[in-house]
Amino acid sequence: MGCQHGVVAGFYDRGMTEKAAALPKLTGVRTRVPIATIVVLACWAICTALYHLGATGLFLAVRRDPEALMAGQVWRLISPVLVQPDPLTSVIGLGVLAAVVGTVAERTFGTGRVIVLLVAGALAGHSIGELWQPYSGGVSVAFCGPFGALAVYVLIARIRRQFALAVVVLAGAVVLCVITDIHGPAILAGAIVGLVLVRSRD
Repeated sequence: MGCQHGVVAGFYDRGMTEKAAALPKLTGVRTRVPIATIVVLACWAICTALYHLGATGLFLAVRRDPEALMAGQVWRLISPVLVQPDPLTSVIGLGVLAAVVGTVAERTFGTGRVIVLLVAGALAGHSIGELWQPYSGGVSVAFCGPFGALAVYVLIARIRRQFALAVVVLAGAVVLCVITDIHGPAILAGAIVGLVLVRSRD
């Protein structure tokens, strides 16, 4: 998981978070405080802290688990976002990157749309993760949703300074799918949903 998060972190660092202030807001968006980002990361931080303090039962109850899913525990399609089982250094780095991506996306798209994008990323990433990378969890795929949407938005809005980076992000998502990394489908899901959301404002 650490290596995979490193790949995604590379996209975050060189992607839409760079010079984010250059991204114009969608018409009508007045979001200043990224409420959705704060709430999601607060819940994630609390649950992750409990896990690292010894609450392994919490992780077992929410992680990706194909057998439990087949037994009817459908919440496992999204509940893995609550606990990050990675080393603390990775957890802290991921939290910072997710906060940046979420804040940029929420101020660009608005809180309501970002909630939709977070759900899209989480569902896509953790659903395929039941097959590709079972028995784990994490919030990174949720924030891949807004990340993919930001990439599409840059292309649609033709923001030249970040156009090439947006192409790299989306191409990278395809590569991640090929190597069966769950962040690829999450980014693409965000891109598709983001395309719909942005086009609906035209």
